[in-house]
Amino acid sequence: MKLFINASLPTASAALKRVNLLFDETIVKISADDIATEESPEIIDLKGKILLPGGIDAHSHIIHDGEPAKSIAKVSKSALAGGWTTLCELSYFSPAPIFDFHDLERTIQRLNGTSHVDMALWGNVDIGDYPYHAETAQELWAKGVVGIALLTPSPNPAIPDISFTEIMDLFMDIYESDTAFAFQGFDYENHGSFDFASQLDGVKKILRRMQENPIHIPRVASYPSIEFINTISKRSDISFAMCIGDLMKVFGGIDPGSGLSADLEEHQELLFELFRTNKIYMLSNSVSAAAAAPETTEAFLGTHHSLMRHSYLWVLSELWKNRKVPLATCIKMTSENAAKRLGLYPVKGAIEVGSDADFMIYDPEVNTTFKAPDGSKHELTGSIDSVWLRGKEVFSDGKTAPPSGKHISRHTNPKRRYNNTTWI
Repeated sequence: MKLFINASLPTASAALKRVNLLFDETIVKISADDIATEESPEIIDLKGKILLPGGIDAHSHIIHDGEPAKSIAKVSKSALAGGWTTLCELSYFSPAPIFDFHDLERTIQRLNGTSHVDMALWGNVDIGDYPYHAETAQELWAKGVVGIALLTPSPNPAIPDISFTEIMDLFMDIYESDTAFAFQGFDYENHGSFDFASQLDGVKKILRRMQENPIHIPRVASYPSIEFINTISKRSDISFAMCIGDLMKVFGGIDPGSGLSADLEEHQELLFELFRTNKIYMLSNSVSAAAAAPETTEAFLGTHHSLMRHSYLWVLSELWKNRKVPLATCIKMTSENAAKRLGLYPVKGAIEVGSDADFMIYDPEVNTTFKAPDGSKHELTGSIDSVWLRGKEVFSDGKTAPPSGKHISRHTNPKRRYNNTTWI
């Protein structure tokens, strides 16, 4: 048992609340008063440092060809050093996709003992397994995947292409379930290649075919698309994420070195207003463990895993400290909303009694300098003092503990009507 004393805890207002917090693997008690215990816990004085929930990335892309164990260890170690304690793996390029329960079990075995962070998994659809593809997708959902990925067109030879007509049939087959889906791609049938217009048309096609199932768009980098999704979300169960690398370039002049384009520069003020008014669902690193093949369409390119060491800190420095976006909003975008959307809340994404003791301790007094992929240096306000995973200190003083992450299953319903508190 451990006891944090003199911790500064964020509140719904701009104020920070000084608390003590008792925990083992989960949070046992939070109180502004002294906490009495029958046994003598290890006491850790945070001296006013800010206690934040560990970051949750809703869609990483770690498992590639080659040696998956090395990719998992390398990327999850970078994530942990940056305060991200939970990743949700949505593998675009895995040679062994998760199509059924046996694939799921095999992937879980790879993660346990290899990953430095806890990991949830997205499943895939093998449309070539007709007519059993819908049944196996439902089996994966029952086994706790956070959703089913729809890659249109598929960038992976191991995952068959699924057309928009086949997607509509799939939605009809699972109409009575609450299965969540992620759509990544574009309207290749009418456009042939990726651009922001083809991505938006793809989203519109999905919305015309969806029933009541939740739909998530992993990476949106065009203001008109953000505006459209925010408008339609009032009557459709749709959410989206923005890539932190894109925001680093727009708001911080930092080149993430990803080769991705973003249609955001001319809409900076409008975009900032969305942040200020809590209209951005979640932020993601869109990290990829390896460089994609040259012929890979831009819709499936990712950022370098090294950015994860500073992305959570960049959000706090640039959006909260510099641009005065409320800290509560920053926490929602980097942790709470992803946990709710993926059915992991409140075990993950919350500092509440019963939640996993996953913390990032932020020191506002010590600034951090980091080097961008283009070689430029940037200073961030504050620093990461330490990171904790299920009650264990796993990162401190630049040192990372041995892998202790494990697979986690979805345990609550991600549909909006089941959430007592919405994510916007």
